[in-house]
Amino acid sequence: GNKVSRRGVLCGSQNIVISGKTIVKSGCVIRGDLANIKLGRYCVLEEGCVVRPPFKKFIKGCAFFPVQLGDFCTVGEGAVLSAATVGNFVRFGKNCYIGKRCVIKDCVIVDEGAVIRDDMVLPPFTRWAGCPARMVEELPESMAYVLSEDSVEQYEKFVSFGPSAPGGWGSAVRKINVVKRMSSLGGSGGSGGSAGSGGAGPEGGQAAPDPPK
Repeated sequence: GNKVSRRGVLCGSQNIVISGKTIVKSGCVIRGDLANIKLGRYCVLEEGCVVRPPFKKFIKGCAFFPVQLGDFCTVGEGAVLSAATVGNFVRFGKNCYIGKRCVIKDCVIVDEGAVIRDDMVLPPFTRWAGCPARMVEELPESMAYVLSEDSVEQYEKFVSFGPSAPGGWGSAVRKINVVKRMSSLGGSGGSGGSAGSGGAGPEGGQAAPDPPK
């Protein structure tokens, strides 16, 4: 089931829908009193983050719009999220700011401290960084699998070890860097399997002596 901290602030809980196996950590603020908020499965809301519905000013006042997060999403520590729609397999880094009415497509990574301006649309399989944020690279299609596995792993560790479980944004970034290194190597990994370079015996390629009978 869902794991919601007692120290989290869920305003207007009747307007907040959590699909399942989602973690809401201490100090997290969800402003369901302003508009409906829906969280997908295997989402992680880190400590001190804020999820609030976007608004738009009109002549006679302002109106708030609902927020929807897809599956396998992580909102980093201290991040502020005011997007209208967030797709699946999305990572928001620590202390980043997502402007009002933004649309975040599937498999998007926003680095730590990045600022996404209002009304931006972030295309799928992209990574963003900076203030204001700019696209810094395109992500491989395999990144969706990596991010989903990381979200499931975070939930399982949280259930087993509690709030002190290892993982989080740093763990996801390490896995992303591993995938990037593997993709950059390509087919060059076949040269590392020569006969004399392994540990077949105590002296490199020599076979180990038979044990005494």
